[in-house]
Amino acid sequence: MTKKITTIILAAGKGTRMKSNLPKPLHCLAGKPMLSHIIDNLHDCEIDETIVVINKQSDLLKNYISKNYPQIQTVTTKEQKGTGHAVKSVFNEVDLSNSDGVIVVFGDTPLLKKSTIEKLKEAAVNDDLSILAFTADNPKGYGRVILNDNNLHSIVEEANTTEKNKNIKLCNGGVMAFKNNNIKDLLNLLKNDNSNEEYILSDMVEIVNSNGGFSKYIECDQLESFGVDTKNGLAKAEKEFQKKLREKFMSEGVTILDPDSVFFQHDTIIEANVEIQNNVYIGKNVHIKEGVTVRAFSYIEDSVIHENATIGPFSRLRNNVSIGKDCKVGNFVEIKNSNLEGDVKASHLTYIGDSSVDENANIGAGTITCNFDGKNKNKTHIGKNSFIGSNSSLVAPVKIGEGAHIGAGSVITKDVEKGSLVLTRAPLKSVSNWAKKILGND
Repeated sequence: MTKKITTIILAAGKGTRMKSNLPKPLHCLAGKPMLSHIIDNLHDCEIDETIVVINKQSDLLKNYISKNYPQIQTVTTKEQKGTGHAVKSVFNEVDLSNSDGVIVVFGDTPLLKKSTIEKLKEAAVNDDLSILAFTADNPKGYGRVILNDNNLHSIVEEANTTEKNKNIKLCNGGVMAFKNNNIKDLLNLLKNDNSNEEYILSDMVEIVNSNGGFSKYIECDQLESFGVDTKNGLAKAEKEFQKKLREKFMSEGVTILDPDSVFFQHDTIIEANVEIQNNVYIGKNVHIKEGVTVRAFSYIEDSVIHENATIGPFSRLRNNVSIGKDCKVGNFVEIKNSNLEGDVKASHLTYIGDSSVDENANIGAGTITCNFDGKNKNKTHIGKNSFIGSNSSLVAPVKIGEGAHIGAGSVITKDVEKGSLVLTRAPLKSVSNWAKKILGND
């Protein structure tokens, strides 16, 4: 018979050290809020029920959860009296009698691995109480895990360490799992007789042990327990996420010339045999298909790049862009909300916005699609095999017919017929001896 597991995410902290109006769990890593990283990992591990503890000022957090995870219940704490108090508030407000085990995690620890969650699931239904623990080279600042004959005896907070145990390197990872038999009654035994007058969840180790239970620890990597409390911490966690994404893509056949200078998002899709040069930023919702080359200093978001296309250097793609097979998008080219079919070339100094460009069109240097009339965005269509001369302005709405040629320096305000040549230039005027007459130059 399958056993039900409930996870409690503690996210009621004020996060004052983040110095931000945005709740700490909603700060993003690789383009995704920390809280979502945690919730989605729990979902992938088939956790049956998730409850998030928030504080009464967390309207943004509550609204985010209700919008993106309507199946998740929130519990609001009126007072912040420690981790133990937050867990007690869940048991007091939610009927957990049908849960066989409970796991408690934190809303600011997004590096917790799925493999570790699986271990916690097993512990939650088989062991009275289990904690995560890690070995630290420098344990300062962490609660120490005290063992007795290699069994978990207690956890001593940094402030309460003695000369005997302050050099212990096995540290408390914070996350806890326990069987849901008499745990609600044991939670009521927590006391707040400490300097902060808080109910500390880690005190449950001694309470369980002294009431006939048995406590264990599960070893994890130190980074899995890393709590993001400051913007410096956020940057550290981002670095770890980017490292994992880079390693993942390279293991799948992507060439990244300078990994530390390339940034991805949680939803980036890159196929094999892609080359990404240095200083490239990939934003949300990007799919790069096989054989593509992304040259240096390119910025890409909300785009699909099809096979064997070349992007950059110094290109920007944004807001719903599709680049066809074998296209060339060169230096200082910006493309927005546009579709380029196969073999289109826009090699330099071009803006293409709100446009559709059919296959094998050539867009000359300095071409601008003038899509905004001051009120509305208008569409441009450039036909198959057409040629747009350098320094041309296409004033939308406008259509360039198949095979049409636009002479350099033209301003196109009307539709252009298929196969035609269009020029809009003032006649060349030459004034002989002008420099000598006006400027006195020989």
